[in-house]
Amino acid sequence: MFQKSIVQEDMFKPASWVMEGRTRKLYEDECGWHNQFRLQVTNKINEGLFKPPFSAENGAPAAPIRVLVGMMILKEGQGISDESLFERARFNMLTRSG
Repeated sequence: MFQKSIVQEDMFKPASWVMEGRTRKLYEDECGWHNQFRLQVTNKINEGLFKPPFSAENGAPAAPIRVLVGMMILKEGQGISDESLFERARFNMLTRSG
């Protein structure tokens, strides 16, 4: 069956805009592990605890601390290597959303 492809309208829209039906429903499910991880872990990380080692005068902005700590928790919790974690963070939509 022919189906016209979706034209990318805006590359900065949320990832779910390209999803349809069951896939979108699963991705947006509030009870999904990725959404629960973000709500219960990543969003609750107190970034202020990590401020002392950083210099206000030197260095470049990095990824948000809460995201980096969340990635470390996922890595240890799943028992995966750094390489596997970075691959999942790049290409797995659920891992990226957590």
